[in-house]
Amino acid sequence: MKKLLAILMALALSISVLSSCGTGNDSGSQTGENGSPGKVTLQLWDTFVDGSLNSAMSQIISAYEESHSDVKINRVQKELTSLGETIKAAFMAGDAPDLLYYEGGIGTVGSYVKAGYLMDLSEAYKTYGWKDKLMSACWEVPSVGDYIYGVGHEMETMSLYFNQDIFDKVGLENPTTIEELTDTLQKLKDAGYTPLANTMGAEWSSNMNFIGTILYAYMSQDEIKDCMENDGSWDKESVRKAIDTIKLWIDNGYFPDHPEVHGDQEQLYFSQECAAWITGNWEVGNITKDTDFKTTIIPFPGSESCEDGGSQVNFAGGAFLVNAATAYPDESLGFIDYAVATPESSKVWYEVGGTVPPYTDEYEVEANELGEHVVELLGDETLQNTAGINMWLGTNAFEFFSFAGQNLIVGSLDTDSFIAEADAALQKDVESKMTKGSFTFE
Repeated sequence: MKKLLAILMALALSISVLSSCGTGNDSGSQTGENGSPGKVTLQLWDTFVDGSLNSAMSQIISAYEESHSDVKINRVQKELTSLGETIKAAFMAGDAPDLLYYEGGIGTVGSYVKAGYLMDLSEAYKTYGWKDKLMSACWEVPSVGDYIYGVGHEMETMSLYFNQDIFDKVGLENPTTIEELTDTLQKLKDAGYTPLANTMGAEWSSNMNFIGTILYAYMSQDEIKDCMENDGSWDKESVRKAIDTIKLWIDNGYFPDHPEVHGDQEQLYFSQECAAWITGNWEVGNITKDTDFKTTIIPFPGSESCEDGGSQVNFAGGAFLVNAATAYPDESLGFIDYAVATPESSKVWYEVGGTVPPYTDEYEVEANELGEHVVELLGDETLQNTAGINMWLGTNAFEFFSFAGQNLIVGSLDTDSFIAEADAALQKDVESKMTKGSFTFE
């Protein structure tokens, strides 16, 4: 392990996003658990139910409470699905928490923005100087027009991970285009290996992250912007090539058996049953800890047919959101500032949580080799790091892409029907004004 200055992490750390009734006075309380008058209790719901991110959040809350004796954080952890199922009812009933840590894309929370449930943080960004301290994805993803409704966190990037020992044994070089990657996958299969650990069962992230990565390998930045910002049609030659490639990989057997069923992708890769994995840097900690072979991480290779070489899929893994009706806006914003925009919290997120925080000022962390490489990838301006499709899609399109990979595998979608259904879902979102290009507060 060696120390890494976060000022190096901050070199060009900006993810391109292609454009350069609530709780009222009942959400928090004026007494702590011990009944002390004047002590504010903030209610926080988050999705870190276990693992390293849970540990990091716990440490950050404890440190904040220690340095802010007048504030207590009452934290409730919920699985992502559970939070999504309960937060709408909580908002409507007037007992939603002061703070949320949840998905920040418009397809997930756009209806809450439209309903006025989420605070406009535009002034807070100025007050706290967040645009000078944080990566641009923090506000460019959770926003519509000039209305910023969240503070993004957990900087993530999709890449090609592969077992270097297997690649060396088969005599393979790093693929530099997706066309070369297809040849590489075939050589792995011919050598007796299952090439990819990816499965696409009924889990939105497995479908969307994989499909989005292949799409961005073929689509130019202008085409991505057209679809994501301007409500453009998916009927593009680059999109057709991407879906044709996925179908080819399915037909050629590059996935594990029954990839339409949710599988333990981590175990498939860790056991060396599968030689490569298209995944994100949230797996770096577990790979470092739980495998005894060398993993190489490279940018996902773009297509030789893409005019600008393809783009890398990046995410803000979640966002801090503030209930517009909180009785304690200053305390809520103060906690967010501590949690995402300080060297102390950033060190905890990186070392304990195993995630790349968005803070861009200098601080010291202990970085392992793979983690340091991910930081380099996130900071490489030549890679066209671009927010993934889940950061942009409206509700209906999000639903379509959540199962699109599975439907391609079972044969209920082909390239033509994929395009047709994606465009139909887009039009529904446009009609309801729930896309980046069509959103209004009316």
